[in-house]
Amino acid sequence: MEAAERRLIITADDYGYWPAYNEGILAALEAGALDCVSAMVDREFCDPEPLLASGVEVGLHIEIVARWGARSGAPARTSLRVQIERFADLFGRWPTFLNGHKHCHARPELAEPVLTSAKQMGVPVRSVNSDHRQWLRERGIATNDLLLGRERSNEPAEPPELKALPPGVTEWLTHPGYPDSESGSSYDVARREDLDSVLRHRVRERFDVPVWGTEVIRSTWEEAFSSA
Repeated sequence: MEAAERRLIITADDYGYWPAYNEGILAALEAGALDCVSAMVDREFCDPEPLLASGVEVGLHIEIVARWGARSGAPARTSLRVQIERFADLFGRWPTFLNGHKHCHARPELAEPVLTSAKQMGVPVRSVNSDHRQWLRERGIATNDLLLGRERSNEPAEPPELKALPPGVTEWLTHPGYPDSESGSSYDVARREDLDSVLRHRVRERFDVPVWGTEVIRSTWEEAFSSA
């Protein structure tokens, strides 16, 4: 990627979390509103077939259920290994990128194992802040230059930074889906807002000037870092 080039990756997290969320992600995919999807392979609703049929780039959305602390390192490493193997069983290949549910992949107990796995597979890792980004790059791992997206439903669905993206690779993480209170997710209703947001941007991209401008290139992770 050229130094002054600006790229945008629009990612849907949480595929596999709940059927209604999968449906929303697939609707956004069909509309061309997403560039990649990260899958929660330990969830019973992680059906790989629709994603494989779509041809979308799929990464692993690491999910660790544990009490964090000094003693949680070994269980976290074991869970990571199991999830990577599970991904390969479901999708017939390694994940194209790595990230984590609630950014668990950047926690001290898991950051080094994720780094090692990324090196072995030759894939990028989502950086969640400038310190994490520097740490990954010092160790030769490709990562985004900027991360946009909300973690709580009381934050704006549309990041204002979309209107003036800096040079480099920006990832906009989203959680599109159809609400279903049975899911137990605290982010349930906000998923419809995310779905509406990415679909609205896709319509504008097709028929008008996109919010991020005409010089920004929509990309997958592989496209963004293929020449890195």
